[in-house]
Amino acid sequence: MGTEVEKTLQLKRRAGRAVQPAPPVRQDAPVMPAQTIGVSAWMAITLWSLLWLGYNTDISRVLNPYFPADTADLIHGVRAFFPILAGWIALILIFVRSNRAFYWIMGPIGLMLFYAVLGLASSATISPEPTIALYYGANYLAIILILLAMVLVKDPLPDLLKVLKLTWGVSIILTISLLMSVPFLGSPVSEESEIATVRLKTYNGSGSILGMASTRNTGFARYAAISALAVLPGLLRKGNIYLRIVLGIIFGLSVYAEILANGRTEILAFIGGVAIIMGAEKARRTVNFMAVIGALILLGIRGFFSKFFLYFTRTGRLDPTLTGRTETWEVAWRLLWKSPWVGFGFQGDRYFLRQHMHDAFLHVLFQSGFLGGLAILIALGITWYYIFYYFFQHQPADRSLIPPEIPAIFLFVTISSITESTFAYFSAAWLLSAPIVPYVMVLHRRMRTASMLAAKERSLRIRLARRKARFLGPPVEEPPSTPGGAIPV
Repeated sequence: MGTEVEKTLQLKRRAGRAVQPAPPVRQDAPVMPAQTIGVSAWMAITLWSLLWLGYNTDISRVLNPYFPADTADLIHGVRAFFPILAGWIALILIFVRSNRAFYWIMGPIGLMLFYAVLGLASSATISPEPTIALYYGANYLAIILILLAMVLVKDPLPDLLKVLKLTWGVSIILTISLLMSVPFLGSPVSEESEIATVRLKTYNGSGSILGMASTRNTGFARYAAISALAVLPGLLRKGNIYLRIVLGIIFGLSVYAEILANGRTEILAFIGGVAIIMGAEKARRTVNFMAVIGALILLGIRGFFSKFFLYFTRTGRLDPTLTGRTETWEVAWRLLWKSPWVGFGFQGDRYFLRQHMHDAFLHVLFQSGFLGGLAILIALGITWYYIFYYFFQHQPADRSLIPPEIPAIFLFVTISSITESTFAYFSAAWLLSAPIVPYVMVLHRRMRTASMLAAKERSLRIRLARRKARFLGPPVEEPPSTPGGAIPV
C-alpha cells in the first residue's frame, strides 16, 4: 500500500497539478490562446516607444492658427498625439483581458489610475485651460493604461524588464546626444557659477533644439544619472570584457555629464543610487562599503570635500529657500485649500501659480487634491515596501529577478522628486521609472505564488507520510544481539 501511495505522489508531480485542481472555467469568458490576446514583449515595447515619441511636444502647436508653420512644426504637432494613441491601444487590450484586470486594479496601479482619472475630472471642471489640461492628463493616463495592459499577460515579468531596458537605453542616448551637442551650441545654453571648482552649468532651458524646447540642467542631470545607474551593475559584474569596456565608457560619459549639469538634487540622488547598488549584493556588501569608506578618507585628506561644497552650492553658501522653491511651496499650500479634495487639474501650477511647482509630492496634491494625491503616494509607498522586502530583506534565489539598478533608479527618482515634479505629470523622469511599479508588484505575485505552492507541497508530503505510516504500521523492532551470535532462548 505504501508503494501505491508513492506512485500516486509521483504521478501527481508529473502532471504538475499535485496541489489543487484547475478552477472551473467561466461560461461567459471563453478561453483564448495567450499569445493571440496578450501584450507580448514587442507590443509592450511599441506602446512605450509611442510614449517617448510624444515627449517634448504638446497640443499648443496644433491649436496655433498658423499650424503648421513648417515641416518640423508639422512633425512635432502630429507626434503630440502618439501617447494618446498608445493609451487607446492599451485600453482595447485591457478590455480584451478584462477578466484579469481586477486583481491589478486593486493595488498600486489602480491607485495611480484613480489619481489620473480624478485629475482629468478636475482638469475639465476647474482648470482655466481645460483643453490643454485634459491633453496632459490624457498623456498621463496613457502611461497608467499601458502599465495595466502589460501586466495582464500570463508572465509579464520579462516584458516589463525589456521595457525598462528600452527606456534606460533612451536615457543613455539622450545623455550622450546632449553631451556631444554642448560644443556646437555655444555659450547661450550654458551658465557659470560664481566660485565653484567646476564653473560650467550646462543647459539653462533657453533656445530650442530641432524645433523642441531645450532642456534645463536638471533634466540633463536626470538623464545622465539614470544612464550611469543603469550601466553600473553590469560594469561591476564579471563577464564579457568588451561589454564591460563599453559600459565603462557610457558610465564615464554619464558621470562627466552629471558633473557639467550641476543639478544639486540629482547629485545627491545619484550618490544614494550608487549606495543602493553597492549594498544590493549581500556577499559583497561589507567589502564594498569598506572600500568606499577608505576612498572617502583618502579624498578627505586631499581636500575634496571643501571643493565639493563649493561645487555643490555654486556660491559657497547654503540657500535655505532652495533657489526660491520653498516660497513657491508656501504659496501653493495656501492655495490648495481652495480646492483641497480634487485639486486644480493637470498643469494647475502653471495656471494658478504661474510657475513650476518643483516638488512632486505637493504637485500631485495640487493637481488631484488629497483624494487623488494621497492615492498615488500610497501606491509609491507600497512599491517601496516590496522593493525593500524582495531586493534586500528576502532576496529570491534567482538573482536575475532583482536587478540592483531597479531600486537605485527608483530611489534616484524619489529623492529628486523633492525639488522636481517627476512622477506628478507626463515627464521624462516618470517615463524612465514608471515600469518599476508594475515590475515590483508582478515580482511580489510570483514570489507569493511560489511560496504558496511550496507550502502546499510540504503539506501534501506530510499527509502522505502520515498515511504511509498508518498503512504500514510502526517499524518492526529487531531482537537484541548476543555475544557470539547466539539466539537468546
